Amino acid sequence: MDAATVNLMADKVTINGVIFDAVESQFVAEMGPLVGDGLSLVVFSPAVSPRKGDVIHWKGQDYTVTRKQLFNGKPQIWIE
Repeated sequence: MDAATVNLMADKVTINGVIFDAVESQFVAEMGPLVGDGLSLVVFSPAVSPRKGDVIHWKGQDYTVTRKQLFNGKPQIWIE
């Protein structure tokens, strides 16, 4: 299932100079007050361990990682 998701929906994201596949993550509106608004990505690689403050490049722009957690065993990062 991960391979199908990556093939259909993933964009390339550069984290600390290394390119990975990532999918933008959205929350249902009802969950906004619990998790906060913002832009987040789920990174499809067990080899990445992004940290708060890391700089990433995605869709032609630079962002900073503000938070992370695991989502289905994959790193989910919030960026701004």
